[in-house]
Amino acid sequence: MKSNEETLRDLKEELLRIGSTNQRDYDLLKKKGLVLSTTICRRLKLSWPMVVEKTGVVSSKR
Repeated sequence: MKSNEETLRDLKEELLRIGSTNQRDYDLLKKKGLVLSTTICRRLKLSWPMVVEKTGVVSSKR
């Protein structure tokens, strides 16, 4: 299993590639082999907005 830091780094790369921080967009457009957003939230014990904030990517909802 990846560390939390590795998970956040991979997530940041995917969010930037996709161009959205929306949870649904991530789940629909993520590369094959990456974990679902709900798995990331459960592993980090954070809500999706808090997970996105931890990556340092500016939310697309602002």
